[in-house]
Amino acid sequence: MTFTLSSFKSLTLLYTVSLLPPLVITEPAKAANFNNTSIQTQVQPLYRTTGNPDDYLVSPGTGYDGVAQLSLGDFWGSSCTGGLLGTGAHILTAAHCLTDDFGKLDVWDGTATFDLSTGDVNLSIADIFVHDDWTGDLSNGYDIAILELTDVAPDTVDRYDIYRNNNEVGKIGDKVGYGQSGNGNVGNEFWDGLKRSGQNRYDASGDLFNQLLSDNFSDALLAYDFDNGLAANDAFGYWFGDDYADLGLGLNEVNSALGDSGSPTFIDGAIAGVTSFGLRVYYLNGISSDIDDALNSSFGEFSFDSRASSYTNWIDDILTRWQPPTPPVVDNPGDDVDENLPSDDVADDPIDNTPDDEIHDHPDDSIGDDSPSDPVSVPEPRSLAGLIAFATGLWLTKKKKVIR
Repeated sequence: MTFTLSSFKSLTLLYTVSLLPPLVITEPAKAANFNNTSIQTQVQPLYRTTGNPDDYLVSPGTGYDGVAQLSLGDFWGSSCTGGLLGTGAHILTAAHCLTDDFGKLDVWDGTATFDLSTGDVNLSIADIFVHDDWTGDLSNGYDIAILELTDVAPDTVDRYDIYRNNNEVGKIGDKVGYGQSGNGNVGNEFWDGLKRSGQNRYDASGDLFNQLLSDNFSDALLAYDFDNGLAANDAFGYWFGDDYADLGLGLNEVNSALGDSGSPTFIDGAIAGVTSFGLRVYYLNGISSDIDDALNSSFGEFSFDSRASSYTNWIDDILTRWQPPTPPVVDNPGDDVDENLPSDDVADDPIDNTPDDEIHDHPDDSIGDDSPSDPVSVPEPRSLAGLIAFATGLWLTKKKKVIR
């Protein structure tokens, strides 16, 4: 029996790895074997749908404006998805979107794009937090990361909390993401850069697969399959028996695919899962629950999310240490008038308030040579302070953006 693993990052190179720790990276497209099991991890980048992909498009203003498309500055120009957290300045996504196959950071900048009814909002990435235990081994878990943005997203962008209960198995989740799309009969077909949504049910935690494949699958993974209503393509029923048989959700059923990496799965409006990778299992003679012979998010394949409830402490720690940016302070011009300057009443006539008849009564008196012969206009104190405040405001708005 063999199985194939694929993450949903927007790359196209094929790598093969051993699921035995430590992680072993071999030459591209060369298989590694363990107990007659061939394990392949395809690092590549919408949701595969049961029906017409156009019927699953997400419109702005429907509660998913906080699901962002991530354009990442790495060697490959990757594309992933993420969900905006409660601070408005942090996005939850997958660690493998940001690292190489050894779990080392390989992204130097990036942009999060929010599709709003008023148009796109693009925010740059200022900092990246990858879980310390992430090694690049997908089945071992810890495929989770947080992006800190240079600015807080507009108030109109939806924010999401983390699903904090560990009762996800058996529940139906709402999945939202960007990436390639197509119909489950044929798998990945096209990429149009549009956001799609649908549903699937979490059938089990990841450790169930230790009965079938190896002892390396973590219970911090949530697993689901892509059903078309036929028992022959019910992956859980096919490989784990009647106790796990489930023919799916009909036309509402979707599966994650290339470009969905990091996308959120919602339960009760909170992020319960973060899209991680897909899995195809088949016998050496080619027989499988998969409707075709390729790992392409088609009917009969498995997919896995990182279980958000397993990482609540890690997420909360990052968010609570964050300090919101302090808005520039612009002084009130009326508060900065120098007490030594003349009052408004005096400033109205700054040169001479002496009555004319007093001047004529003393013709011999003279004004010093250094006095101006004509009246001179002196700025009002409030106007002067306003100019100072305006210049200060301009300086404060020049902020350097730091991209990590």
